[in-house]
Amino acid sequence: MKEPIIAREGLRIIVPSLVLSAVLLLGKFFFLTALVFCFALFCLYFFRNPRRRPADAGAGVLISPADGTVIDVSDMAEEEFLGGDVTRIAIFMSPTDVHVNRAPCAGRVVSMKHVAGRFAMAFGKDIELKNERNFILFENDGDRILIVQIAGFLARRIISYVKPDQRVTQGQAVGMIAFGSRVDIYFCKGYEPVVDLHAKVKAGSTVLARKKGVQ
Repeated sequence: MKEPIIAREGLRIIVPSLVLSAVLLLGKFFFLTALVFCFALFCLYFFRNPRRRPADAGAGVLISPADGTVIDVSDMAEEEFLGGDVTRIAIFMSPTDVHVNRAPCAGRVVSMKHVAGRFAMAFGKDIELKNERNFILFENDGDRILIVQIAGFLARRIISYVKPDQRVTQGQAVGMIAFGSRVDIYFCKGYEPVVDLHAKVKAGSTVLARKKGVQ
């Protein structure tokens, strides 16, 4: 089943805005018509959901869960979901990036967890511990991969399209967050990163990491 080219959340804003602009035009409120129509065009741009095809899909490859800029690649411990030492890649999404998030691998959604929190700037220090966030844990051929959707200063809602025990394909849309935010991906030491700090990445397309021994 093909995904809509506009994220479903956007249609709830875009359609009423277009209807309102038509009504205002009929009433000859030209200035208000222009304002509402421009707002609808902005929402069309913001909630866009372009088709994405992994550049190098397959077993042993993790693709980016988000559009944006890599702001951190580091080793750390993640005990709650992955139970040990892992690598984290943090991706900052600006307001102009596509905000639909995608599965980094094929497999099964093992568990999910939503944590209430603050709405500090998405590129700030320790926001993965303080901000509103949503955890999605995937399992693929015995490997567990975690993504964390983190709300930013302007975002006030994190949306999930999946639920526990659901099977997903690599690159499938799994949710979205809005207006400047961040997505982190955690994976075990059996994978090695193939992106550099400050690299621009695209959800469902850019390869972030490869399993060791996979060419």
